[in-house]
Amino acid sequence: MKKLLIFALAALVVAGLVWIIKDWTDFRANYELIRSDWAISRTKSWRMRIEVAHPRRSKEWMVVEAILPDREHGWQHVDGDAIRSTMDVVEYTPIRGDLEYIRIRDDRYFRGDALFGHGAAPQWINLIPRDSPPLDGFFELRLHLSNPRTIGYSFDYVSTNLWSNYHGSHMRPIGLKTYSGHSCLEWGYTWKIRETGQVMRDTLCIGTLDHLPYHLTASGGWAEATYEWNPQVSIDAPNPVFPRPAGFTSYPP
Repeated sequence: MKKLLIFALAALVVAGLVWIIKDWTDFRANYELIRSDWAISRTKSWRMRIEVAHPRRSKEWMVVEAILPDREHGWQHVDGDAIRSTMDVVEYTPIRGDLEYIRIRDDRYFRGDALFGHGAAPQWINLIPRDSPPLDGFFELRLHLSNPRTIGYSFDYVSTNLWSNYHGSHMRPIGLKTYSGHSCLEWGYTWKIRETGQVMRDTLCIGTLDHLPYHLTASGGWAEATYEWNPQVSIDAPNPVFPRPAGFTSYPP
């Protein structure tokens, strides 16, 4: 009986240690996210580059430069397919082209080929508040810009930061890596596609000295982003700016 009690006590101690270690890793990860968001909030400018990392996909890419708090300039090269489903028919429409976007406070400008439900705008035009963002979903990986006065469907605000993106994802340290000449601790995490249950794996690398993010993967490694902090950036309004062309819809159908 005494041995059984000792064994039970030992088991409880081991379970407690495992729980503490598990919680400590989560605590450490959350602490790193908070420190990183604080470090980002103190920067003056940044440059983000996102590109497709899948070996069998075309090399799409996007570059966004920003001067905080409310200037950004983005370029995107698109080489993919738009999917439209009607009844039992699935249609694939090739999308090829380049986009460019500038925001200075509440003023937004765009030029680019016919993409994402829009007609072409070969020359710079003004966007209206209900225009959807002309750059695709990975545009959301830009950090700590805000424009609360913009209304409608512009989505020109960032309610996401590292904390909101990764809190609760049970990040685990992988090891030290180097990106853009900066040493960073890479964290890995897994998530599931709700519809299929497929397990996806992604990473985030946070600087060991300055706590700024330098590299991350998205969509199970399908794309990767790298960041530069406080680069020399200049963002000015384009000139001239032309009227909206016929067929340039304000938002996708």
